[in-house]
Amino acid sequence: MKNKSWEELKRGVLFGICFAALIAVFAAIPVQAQQTTVSLDTPEMVEESTVYATVNIDNVENLDAGQFDLIFNPGVLKVISVENGSIGETEIPVQWRSVDSKKVRVIFNLEGVTGVSGSGQLASIGFEVIGSGEGEIHISDGLLGDTEANSIDTDWGVTEASGIDADLRDAEAEDAQKAAPGFEVVLTLAGLTTAICLARNEQR
Repeated sequence: MKNKSWEELKRGVLFGICFAALIAVFAAIPVQAQQTTVSLDTPEMVEESTVYATVNIDNVENLDAGQFDLIFNPGVLKVISVENGSIGETEIPVQWRSVDSKKVRVIFNLEGVTGVSGSGQLASIGFEVIGSGEGEIHISDGLLGDTEANSIDTDWGVTEASGIDADLRDAEAEDAQKAAPGFEVVLTLAGLTTAICLARNEQR
């Protein structure tokens, strides 16, 4: 009877060790929040027409304020309006001004201190196509802030105006992926740990 109790105790201790090892494996997984991204959706440019470019935002948390510049070819495009955006049911109230003939600055600040999270649009910019030629639009000098006045880490994309080296950004993203094990790897390791523990338990 005592031998049986002793065996059950050893099995219980072994099971507890295996369970603790499993928890430790999952605890080692770094928590990765989704990257906040801002992108520019530009329409086809047709001379003597009015077109609207939208500044889209994805996966933002507690957004409170921000600003960005839009750079364009003044020989082809003329800004005629900048309209409010929205994230969910929350309107993004924008203000804008011309910095020079080829750049406008857009700023916004949400009322209150609750902020907004999710995906949507920061603004919609109306352009009059006044000529033919290169009509590309770029975002520059973007900055987003949260409700605690902290800068939000944001991927503003790679454009000519941003001056970001695309190859360098891709290399950094690859290094980040290598530094963090994927879910499949962790799941495999956890399963292997459990299998070893159970096999040892049966051998006893």
